[in-house]
Amino acid sequence: MNMFQKKIHRPFIVASKPIINIDDLYSALSIDDVDFIELRVDYMDKPLEINYELLKNRKVIVTLREFSEGGAKPHNPDTKIKLIKTLRNLGILYDVEISFIEKFGIEYDNAIVSIHYIGIQPNINEVLEKIIRYKDKAFIVKIVVEPFPRYKTFLMQILESGNNIAAFPMSVDPLERIAFALLGSKLIYGYIDKPTAKGQIHYKQLKELIDLLLNRAVQSHIIF
Repeated sequence: MNMFQKKIHRPFIVASKPIINIDDLYSALSIDDVDFIELRVDYMDKPLEINYELLKNRKVIVTLREFSEGGAKPHNPDTKIKLIKTLRNLGILYDVEISFIEKFGIEYDNAIVSIHYIGIQPNINEVLEKIIRYKDKAFIVKIVVEPFPRYKTFLMQILESGNNIAAFPMSVDPLERIAFALLGSKLIYGYIDKPTAKGQIHYKQLKELIDLLLNRAVQSHIIF
């Protein structure tokens, strides 16, 4: 089955926001028209100063992205380990890199586990092996790449590897990111104030485009 024969699926729409201070947090939590709000706490100097109890029972994703995988600032691993322990105790969804899991033995059941290939052409077999290892316990396995030769074919193979996979490119036209979301990627990200990754558009525009495409797909009987 090629990408044009696949049925179209509705992805989770995520509105992402850099969190620098408590005002940013309250601003993000005021949004209620997306599936998830991503709180990028790697933009903070001291992300442990947040009262994470405020996030209980909210549809949020807390991300302290590794600097090597596109994070805003480097952070001590102990900070991230303490943060994840806090989030797990509170039942709050978080995104953690597979490299961090494997280095520090982090628990990841019901979390988003991710790999961001920046300036690297990944080996498809190695990536599929990672997905097989993590997909049964993780909420979503997320694979993000910068363009390389035949990266679209690579991402389609990734999407075929499970039902809880997010796979999309960075640094491309936003419509291309939307295409991968509709073809099976479980997540698509838009920004609230400013992009947290190359290729993002505002989440409201993202919602409008996806709704438009899904409505047309329904009319054409290619969605279920």
